Amino acid sequence: MKKLLSAAVFLFLLLCICPRASADVTYPDPAPLEVGQTLNHLAASVEPGSIVTVSAGLLPPGVELVLNQEPDADYVYLRGTPTQPGYYDVVLSINDQSSFLCSIEVDPARPRLIAGPNVNCYLNDTVHVSVNATVSDGGQLSYQWYASTGGTGSSMIFGATDPIYQPGTDYVGTTYYYCVVTNDNNGMGVSAASPYISVTVDALSVTDVSVQTLPAKTDYTVGDRLDTNGLSLLVSFSDGSSRSISSGYQIYPTLLEDAGTQTVEVSYSNHVCSFQVNVREAQEVVDRIVLLTLPSRTVYVTGETLDPTGLSVRAYTNFGVRDVSEGLLCSPMQLTQEGTQEITVSYQEQSCSFTVTVEAEEQPDYLTISRLPDTLSYKVGDAVDTRGLVLYLVSNHNNYTEIADGYRVSPQRLETAGQQEITVSYANYSCRYTVNVTAADLSPSPSPSPAAGSTPFPAVSPVQANPAPTSFPLMPTPAPQPSRTVGSSRSFLIVVVVASVLALGVIGAYVFIMNRGGFDVLEQKLEDLFRRRK
Repeated sequence: MKKLLSAAVFLFLLLCICPRASADVTYPDPAPLEVGQTLNHLAASVEPGSIVTVSAGLLPPGVELVLNQEPDADYVYLRGTPTQPGYYDVVLSINDQSSFLCSIEVDPARPRLIAGPNVNCYLNDTVHVSVNATVSDGGQLSYQWYASTGGTGSSMIFGATDPIYQPGTDYVGTTYYYCVVTNDNNGMGVSAASPYISVTVDALSVTDVSVQTLPAKTDYTVGDRLDTNGLSLLVSFSDGSSRSISSGYQIYPTLLEDAGTQTVEVSYSNHVCSFQVNVREAQEVVDRIVLLTLPSRTVYVTGETLDPTGLSVRAYTNFGVRDVSEGLLCSPMQLTQEGTQEITVSYQEQSCSFTVTVEAEEQPDYLTISRLPDTLSYKVGDAVDTRGLVLYLVSNHNNYTEIADGYRVSPQRLETAGQQEITVSYANYSCRYTVNVTAADLSPSPSPSPAAGSTPFPAVSPVQANPAPTSFPLMPTPAPQPSRTVGSSRSFLIVVVVASVLALGVIGAYVFIMNRGGFDVLEQKLEDLFRRRK
């Protein structure tokens, strides 16, 4: 009903949207198929060069639209292996002008069943019948047992909904049992019935059982299931007869969980016998590992060795999941590559990775002044005073180390007036700062008594930097010439006085300039004066 309703809706849409189809021939819908079966369905033939697309609905997962081009026509196929059950109504569009509907029914995978074996027992024996069911599509399996006495009919056994069923043995005779297994997937269900399993109850009672032949396999690993292939029992009956049986018995344990020599008990008709198997410790097999926690340290300097402290991984093994922090191997351990470096972590032939940052080895980079000396003004001839100077040696990692001693300054004594750079050196690094050096103070000296007939000149103290002459040579006073007049002598005296005044002015100006920092300072002040006037 659901399929018919869905097909009707798509057909209605098809008629409303695309009133005509340009397919030369359309073919019937494919027959229903199961998940995992191969679909190769010819849907239509169209004119050569046509473009066919899915314009509505969805193709089953695992199925695709294929267009085979041949000289006479193009053939539209639906091909693939469906992986999901359901009803799929697909509208195929031809050149975006016309369409046709194709319906595909994908049923769940039919269960594959293994049932048995048949059981022979005696009154009130404990027996079991079972079925093993598998499906390929991951659907949900459900079970229901039925019983029949050999006629045409059968009856459902209420509450018998497990893969294993324990039938009653309280009357003599043969009863046939089978199980219907249903696979439910995506709202759809497919059922399959197992073959009949006969349970025959005899009137004779069992007096004794013993192991006649051991199973073919007697060596196991912890966690293995017992394999009874080859096991047979010798059964003795109340009438003195005996026979060999290889089925219809119960065995314990079926799961071997303890290492060492283990006893396996076999019971038949309330009688028990046993045999022994060897069980070894299981070997852990690691399927994969993933990083759980990074090491505590992930930043290094070139040349250092990796520290794996704090590193852990999560291991997925045949025993389950466990966290591992010991026995991990890291490569490389020696970090010589600057930048981001990948570290491989290995554990029992499985590996994962993480990255660390490797920086250049820390080393001094440059010398800098944190605090200037207390004294920055000097006079010519003074020695450099570094009291108050604070130096830092800065590394390539921007770490600072204070340098308190062991450094050198150059020059150590200041011989030139003006601004002067002081170079501070430590090891192979240096930095500079500037001091101001002024001329030394002039020391006055006594003037000699002027000689008769000459104009005295004041003596000038020498300046340490850029020394100037301490006195200028006096011009000789010419002897009176008989031919000169008094007016000529007075004119000559005036010239001498004026020259002397000019000379004194030059010397005074020179001394003044040197006491104020030299010609460089004067030039700077004149430039500042001119700029202000502008």
